[in-house]
Amino acid sequence: MKFLIFFVALLIINVNAKLTCEENFGVSLCNECQNEVWDFGRDPLGCGFYNHIFYKIEHSSFFPKYNLTAYNEVITNLCSLDFSCSYEEGKKIWQKVEKKCANELAIYIDWSANPSLLDHTVVSSYATILSNYFSVPEHNSICHKTSEGELCGIEAIKPLVDWLKQEIPEGNVQFSYDQQYVYKKDGTRIQIPMELVGYCGECGKNMINEYKIWMDKFVVPDVILKVFDNNLEALKGYFSCPLIL
Repeated sequence: MKFLIFFVALLIINVNAKLTCEENFGVSLCNECQNEVWDFGRDPLGCGFYNHIFYKIEHSSFFPKYNLTAYNEVITNLCSLDFSCSYEEGKKIWQKVEKKCANELAIYIDWSANPSLLDHTVVSSYATILSNYFSVPEHNSICHKTSEGELCGIEAIKPLVDWLKQEIPEGNVQFSYDQQYVYKKDGTRIQIPMELVGYCGECGKNMINEYKIWMDKFVVPDVILKVFDNNLEALKGYFSCPLIL
């Protein structure tokens, strides 16, 4: 399997309700792509579930010092809310992004690179499409309860956080978007152990099932397939146990 998408994607979409579009992207005037991405996900109970969860966790004390108490509260509270999102709803959003961000989506991205060095507009364009297509299976994965009653959004990241506390106790980390590396604040790159990336447990098996059903039922957008060299089986391998890279 892989880590829950939202955990790594926290570094993809910089959601800050106090910023304007221009402040977020560091420009004097947002272009149509930036405006489209900025308008994404205003409904926390619908397909904007990602947006809402990113904002809550980003503004907690989790990333600076791996505060799981704050993190667990966010996941528990959001999973207690009603959730409604359909493939068609998400499709309307990502098709707008595909149209207005065509130039940005044509730019090559090294997904192993330090996220802070990548073009925020380009990455956000991909992230908006990714999160809208996968919103339903990701929500179901995060909010699935184990046989012991633990939410998978909480249970699944414990091994990773334990490793981070030992390897980078100072916190303030960033993950590469291919989930192969973690970057320290000074830019040092450390490879994430395969046993963490490929961890298989009750939550992992549920996630695999959620994503398999979703991708079998609904066509994967071409933009997402492009990241996997237009190979659907390679994409499905990303949600496998053991992980196929």
